[in-house]
Amino acid sequence: MKKNNFYPTIWSTAPYTPSVLTDWYGSENKGAELILSNEAATAYHVSEMTLNITKFSAIDEQGKEHFIIDFPGQNPVTFKGIGSGNFIRSKSVLSLPEGKYTAFRFYMAGWGNQFIYHDGVEETANSFDRLDFRIENGFRVAKGNAPEVKLWFDFAPYQWKRHFKPLTDLFIGSKSQKPRLANSFGN
Repeated sequence: MKKNNFYPTIWSTAPYTPSVLTDWYGSENKGAELILSNEAATAYHVSEMTLNITKFSAIDEQGKEHFIIDFPGQNPVTFKGIGSGNFIRSKSVLSLPEGKYTAFRFYMAGWGNQFIYHDGVEETANSFDRLDFRIENGFRVAKGNAPEVKLWFDFAPYQWKRHFKPLTDLFIGSKSQKPRLANSFGN
């Protein structure tokens, strides 16, 4: 006999139940989920990046670079942290030769790049040619892999105080400028 859930509108407004959500997220063709991190972005508390990507490549265990895809005329792409719930889905990562990969490299155009820090400060980052992101625990490409890959970025979460920053700067003023990632060094 089939089990039917009944939700009268007087008691419940959301039609989703735990049994529906487990079926929804429990699909058979789950993709691989990779967590990417950048040491400098972690050290400087970057929460979001907007990058004008021109090329995308993967670096294997031996340090060889394998180009995945080119982006001619690409508009800037926004990378947000895991806490935001946003990720990037890619089917082209699985077109790589079989092997183990340790990092992804994003090549950037000289315009349209921006970093947003955990306190809400925005800074242009057009001085970089590329950014490398280490893959947590590596990633093995083999036959029979999932049909797609989800790329999650390990960035610092936003501070709740960032919403009040313009107001506090108006009355108190900025005490000191902290060193930022975009103008600190170049690759």
